[in-house]
Amino acid sequence: LYNKIVAMVSADPGLTERDALFQVYGKRLSRIVCGGGGLPQDLAEKYVAMGMQIGQGYGMSECSPVISANSPHNYKIGSVGKPLPNIEIAFDNGEILVRGSSVMKEYYNMPEETSQTLKDGWLHTGDKGYLDEDGFLFINGRVKNLIILSNGENISPEEIEGKLALNPLIKEVVITGENNSLVARIFPDKDFILSNNLDADQVKDALQKILDDYNKNQPSYYRITGLVVRKNPFLKNSTRKIRRQDVLIDKESGS
Repeated sequence: LYNKIVAMVSADPGLTERDALFQVYGKRLSRIVCGGGGLPQDLAEKYVAMGMQIGQGYGMSECSPVISANSPHNYKIGSVGKPLPNIEIAFDNGEILVRGSSVMKEYYNMPEETSQTLKDGWLHTGDKGYLDEDGFLFINGRVKNLIILSNGENISPEEIEGKLALNPLIKEVVITGENNSLVARIFPDKDFILSNNLDADQVKDALQKILDDYNKNQPSYYRITGLVVRKNPFLKNSTRKIRRQDVLIDKESGS
């Protein structure tokens, strides 16, 4: 939706982003509540700059399901808000742990999975994050998705993906660790390609320019050294999330 706003402004220089926002969402909408997946802070800030408040929350089914949320009058951009009053938050090597009255008792008839998730009364979420000085919770990746380089640096691919995905040329992107370096696997936006009449070489050059611009402000271990341009979207699970274990597969879904 944000890329649609950008495309509208690009096509009509006399149109402001706020005017385009009204055309996309209507003039009565003033707040968007976001959940279910990570929201890049850069994207949230762009919406706020256009006058749209973003209320991001965080939860999981095991917690009935809300853990934290931003309220209309107490929020911080980029965070998932403050934990609910009945919720306690702790951390184990950066992983978010949750304890409280809304946390599940167990997985039904799944004792092994329960023992792996619930330990000493704390639910291990699998998400990495931190609480800031004001008590707002921030999430910066999934434990199982961390890329660990030979120099010991831990890279959260979601953090990089969120920044790159703001470009209208990029439809989907996954960062992988290969040969001790970072590779961007990108499925470009076909509508953007058609509207700008780009050929395959121009698309690859434009994507490389995006990566080069990103790399300029990054430490060496966060720089992307490889680019793979995909022909097909990434394979998804039943909830439409990318199956990271299958990101090397580039074929039509169902084929």
